[in-house]
Amino acid sequence: MPSEPVSQSHLTELLVPGTRVVLRCRLASSQVEPGGPTLTDVVGDVAEVTADAVVLDTRNGAVPVDRSSIVLAKRIPPARPRRAPRSHPLLQPTRSRMTASSPSDGPNSPSLGEEAVARDLLEALMVAGMPPLDSAHVGDWLLRAANGYTGRANSVLAVGDPGVPLDAAVEQVVAWYAERDQPALIQLPHATDADPAASTLGSVLAQQDWHFFLRTSVMTRRTPNSESAANGAALRVEVSDEPTDDWWHTASSRALAHRDTLGRMLERVRPAAYLTAYLDDRPIGHLRLALADGWSGVFDVHTDPAARGRGVARALMRQAERTASERRIPLQYLQVAADNHAAVGLYRSLGWQTHHEYHYARPTDH
Repeated sequence: MPSEPVSQSHLTELLVPGTRVVLRCRLASSQVEPGGPTLTDVVGDVAEVTADAVVLDTRNGAVPVDRSSIVLAKRIPPARPRRAPRSHPLLQPTRSRMTASSPSDGPNSPSLGEEAVARDLLEALMVAGMPPLDSAHVGDWLLRAANGYTGRANSVLAVGDPGVPLDAAVEQVVAWYAERDQPALIQLPHATDADPAASTLGSVLAQQDWHFFLRTSVMTRRTPNSESAANGAALRVEVSDEPTDDWWHTASSRALAHRDTLGRMLERVRPAAYLTAYLDDRPIGHLRLALADGWSGVFDVHTDPAARGRGVARALMRQAERTASERRIPLQYLQVAADNHAAVGLYRSLGWQTHHEYHYARPTDH
């Protein structure tokens, strides 16, 4: 087995979009367990080739591979057709869908744009971070409900083919939520700054006089190699695997009003990490991490109003970086209202970039 990267000229000839290949790649030192393998294989169809990376369409989704890590590349016969899954793919346990550069990549590493991580794939992955308590599907669409707590857990993720005409699919959506005494709500992922009404589904909803609202940014970044750092004498952040009493103490009033529902949802988020910020031993803020499929999802960033302006959110986000780095989770995502300029500014200052956006849509009579 060669120990040096394969020549780039050979890769250029071999990696033609549409061909099926197996790539043997060298793992980053931070990804190698003591005594463990130093190489890994990735099998899939070549989707895209750039100067620095090749993206393979694998059975678990799009996988970007750093060209400099490739030590062997070989074309193989096309894959045999696979049967469709028996149940909705977004509800299935998943293996790691993505590989990426090691957590040692710094905050100035290339952003995880839509060319590297498919929008629909990321949306599917994020479902596990705020899971519904009740769900169904209309074709590929995922219908979610959780007693009305959060839009993400109480909306249709309209990704893929509903399997029926759009008018009929929307009618089924409205009926399903009516059975649960909830208003119909549809989540419409789209490119940054796009008009949600311009999509095929969006135009159907607009014709039915649905209202589009709450533009939300999905932001991503590679996990930086954050050294463990001692907390300051006054402000410190503690991490636990379960929500502690202090973590709940710093929850927002809305979260506390739905504590039973949220608690049941959090029982479904495994593994997870719960971060609590303290100022002079008083809990003043918290954050939650959903850890799955090589991604660390940031949720529930909240600071006690009386403690705002003291860098609490920044301290929580820095500890979230360290936690992901320590657990060797290479990628991170979060979702934030696009008009929350203070939060967006904080995240951008920490190296996050917008991957895509989404709007919600609801009938105008609600």
